[in-house]
Amino acid sequence: MFVDPRVAQGRAKFDLNHSPQMFAEERRSKIQDIIVRSLKEYHGERNRRGFMRLLERQVVPRLRHLGLDPYLGMLGQVEGMFCNFTTMSSDIGLREFQLSLTVPDLVFKSFASTLIGTHAVGRCMQRNGVMSLDEIEGETSTAFVLARVLRPLAMVEKWKQVGIPTAKGLFVGEMTNSDDVWLRTYIRPAIGGRPSRWGGFAALFSTMPSWSAAQIAGGSDLTQWMINHILALRTREPLCERCPFLLDPYEHVDDPLDAIWQAARASADDEAN
Repeated sequence: MFVDPRVAQGRAKFDLNHSPQMFAEERRSKIQDIIVRSLKEYHGERNRRGFMRLLERQVVPRLRHLGLDPYLGMLGQVEGMFCNFTTMSSDIGLREFQLSLTVPDLVFKSFASTLIGTHAVGRCMQRNGVMSLDEIEGETSTAFVLARVLRPLAMVEKWKQVGIPTAKGLFVGEMTNSDDVWLRTYIRPAIGGRPSRWGGFAALFSTMPSWSAAQIAGGSDLTQWMINHILALRTREPLCERCPFLLDPYEHVDDPLDAIWQAARASADDEAN
């Protein structure tokens, strides 16, 4: 059951400003301060072994105290500490950052790669018939994990639009000039009430499992499923050939359900008068 879009958008902004369950924007600087301070205070051996011990014994526990789950070890060809974390605000929405500190060179990077805009958060609440950010956490968290896989593909195939499927729907948006994923709205093509070119795109991922909360939090099962699925899809042809509109600039389209709600409100006002 859908809810009034104005109510959903208002609730989304409220939760993005007030939810104690999510990270505030200030969390980013707090994370960086922990890492920089730990490195400045370190007086041990400045080699791979010493730095990895510092990360394991001091930095990782402090970050876990903040509710984060850093990974310490090898990632591809580099070694160090790697972490994903989310910030939030009513103006921006939900934004995921990727952080890495490699050893022994101590190269520190922190950059945003995926943004779920405030409007998309509200649409997700509206189209799932819920009234709190917590109730769509499975959808937003899934989108962040799968966006990490689809972002490199979008860059290779030069997408201008991007869709990130979830178990219940589809976040839709665009690739920015800096190759970040900006998810601007959320749809459920199967129950949208009108034909949509995104329906064909969503259908490519119709076999996606219904992930458990533990799987979403861990992320590895989702990542591996998406990698395997993309490889299978691309054995026939690139996704941009299956869905050529991905190469076109993103354009906002009015939602017909908004018109239905507006008509219902107008009718209620007429009856009240």
